[in-house]
Amino acid sequence: MDGYKLALSKYAQFSDRSRRREYWGFVLVNALIALVLNLLIFTLGYNADDASYTAIGYVLLAVFFVYALAILLPSLALQWRRYQDIGWPGAVSIIGWFVPLLTFIVAFIPGNEGPNQYGPDPKA
Repeated sequence: MDGYKLALSKYAQFSDRSRRREYWGFVLVNALIALVLNLLIFTLGYNADDASYTAIGYVLLAVFFVYALAILLPSLALQWRRYQDIGWPGAVSIIGWFVPLLTFIVAFIPGNEGPNQYGPDPKA
């Protein structure tokens, strides 16, 4: 949960570095929130008889999309900082949008020890 809060506290900060713990904390909390919202949508807001959403379903869908939009910028900034933590330019993260396997691999690579050109070591 600390990684999630830390990532949100750096809402649109593309400078500096973010360690793996921050990245995975943010990703896992977002996955949990998305799972809960989807379960609510499909248990409370979906009518399987005629394959349509109920009124509460539309409200829950709106909540889901507002949440997704709210975390879009922090997600992009966190990914940018994660690339900088391993010493790569943050702009390389744009390639990760089209090749998600790259971002997945970068998420497991330990950051550079000590300061690099993007800032001090976040572990220090």
